[in-house]
Amino acid sequence: MPLAPCRQCAEPVDSRLAFCPHCAAPRPGLTEWRGEGYEWRTEMLWMGSPVIHVAFGNGADGRPRVARGLIAVGQRAVGGIAVGIVATGFVAIGAVSIGVFSLGIVAVAGLAAVGVNAIAPVAIGVVAVGYLAGGVAALGWKILFAATP
Repeated sequence: MPLAPCRQCAEPVDSRLAFCPHCAAPRPGLTEWRGEGYEWRTEMLWMGSPVIHVAFGNGADGRPRVARGLIAVGQRAVGGIAVGIVATGFVAIGAVSIGVFSLGIVAVAGLAAVGVNAIAPVAIGVVAVGYLAGGVAALGWKILFAATP
């Protein structure tokens, strides 16, 4: 087991560890660590945010990177158009999506949602809850279509 000093607390640790057992620093055996994953953003800004931001993996602090921009793509995405595993935005597309218009496995929206589980005023999904709802199990004021009566 090769020992190296942790770059944050200087305690000797196994250089292959993912986190320091003393201070929880990510990858403590490396002298410099900027995080794992990928991040790219446009230089052009709109209202202080990048027009396009793509972010995957973990940052230097060990926490997941969050894509934030007019168009955001990543594991976690927040933006006007957000695409990710967890997406929040005006138009949100992801496994778990929250927005004005949402598409995903769990889709919650202010106006329209499409997904396996959809909750919105207009909801279409296997389980759909909304004012206008359509799906296998639809619950709403007006049922567009449903497999169950």
